Formats: sequence, C-alpha cells, structure tokens
Amino acid sequence: MQYVVLVVGLEFPAIVALVDCINRYPGDFEGGAADRSAWLRWLLISLLLCPILVGYGILLGYYWTVVKRTSPVMHRGHRD
Repeated sequence: MQYVVLVVGLEFPAIVALVDCINRYPGDFEGGAADRSAWLRWLLISLLLCPILVGYGILLGYYWTVVKRTSPVMHRGHRD
C-alpha cells in the first residue's frame, strides 16, 4: 500500500499538467493546435516517466513554455 501512495504522489504533477493542457485553448500555445497536440503527447509520455523522475523535465518544459507564457503577469510586461 505504501508503494501505491508513492507512485500516485509521483504521478500527481503529471496528471495535473495533463488536465491543464486538455483544458487550455489552442490559442494559448505558441504553435496553435499543432503545438497543443504535441504537448499532449509529451505529457502522456511524462506520465510513464515520472516514477523514475525523468518525466519532471517534461513538466518543467511545459511550465516554462506554456503556463508561464500565458500568465497574466507576463502580459503586464513584468519579466523575471
């Protein structure tokens, strides 16, 4: 039972990112619908790779290229 909780905990960020990607409009992605479908495939791969800690690199890439790009803070001109 402990391993099930561990695997679910490791998979949780990938599941949240996948749901986020599914719920975004194609216009939120730099390449439109084609970019969205590519990110969906990459996030599905990250579901398989998160238990061995490799999938988190994909999740970080999704955050920096999609989530941070469409953040309201980025639209006001504030950049890190």
